[in-house]
Amino acid sequence: MRIIFFILSILPLKIAFVVFDIFFRLVPLRFFAFFPAFQVTKRNLSIAFPEMSYFDLECLSKESYKETLKSVYETFYAWSRSNKKIIYQTRRINNRFLFNNQNNQNGLILFALHNRSIDFMLSWIGSQRVHTSLYKKIKINSVNRYVKKIREIGGSKMVETGVGGVKTILSALENNQMTCMASDQVPADGLGTYSTFFNHECYSFSLAPRLAKKSMKEILMSYISYDKNIGYIMNFTKPHHKIYSSIGVDVMNKEMEQVIKKIPAEYSWEYKKFRKLSSEPKDIYKS
Repeated sequence: MRIIFFILSILPLKIAFVVFDIFFRLVPLRFFAFFPAFQVTKRNLSIAFPEMSYFDLECLSKESYKETLKSVYETFYAWSRSNKKIIYQTRRINNRFLFNNQNNQNGLILFALHNRSIDFMLSWIGSQRVHTSLYKKIKINSVNRYVKKIREIGGSKMVETGVGGVKTILSALENNQMTCMASDQVPADGLGTYSTFFNHECYSFSLAPRLAKKSMKEILMSYISYDKNIGYIMNFTKPHHKIYSSIGVDVMNKEMEQVIKKIPAEYSWEYKKFRKLSSEPKDIYKS
């Protein structure tokens, strides 16, 4: 399996990105309209930025779709290279002191957003500290087994999203371990709550703030970004202290929203984040 993902990401990252950039400059916008992921991206951007002109929306959708395909390439790269290789590619750590804080040795919760490749980020995090984290099972069993094994290199443990997985994570926190979770997708029923995200009440993943409130462990937001002049940048930020309160999910969503607004093209808009809206009884992606 490793050799397959290596072949699919055989070009060095910078060269691969140049190829993507050239391809997207040459191919007309109407070509991408046939791809469902592009349509979801465009729909999400129109919801998040309703004031944007039609032309700007089209351009941003194309740019975002390009960055999404780059993140797929990054994922294949992370699945077929060692953690040392990922560490080498990660040229800057913003607010490393937050991650290395001695208080975090008593347990740490990281909530992440899908800025570029989650697996690229997890490879770096896993190289620094063992963690017990949630993951969504991949439908292809052989790929699922391989990816789970990759994510557990170094002693980390991945548990499936669900009641059992939540119990395992809570136990890990009580034993002063670290946990990581992507918190910007639509959760399964019972694992979320309605909260504002880009001025829309949508069903949001509530586990990270709930765990923080229950355990009173340190909680940080993490995400990866890319600068062509620097390389990959690992980012840690400390959310507002009200994340430990009853409005913790609102605080978490606001923190993620502020990061996304800085460089919206880097965010993975192909997920149906607004699938469950409190004011919409139907699936807006089918309208």
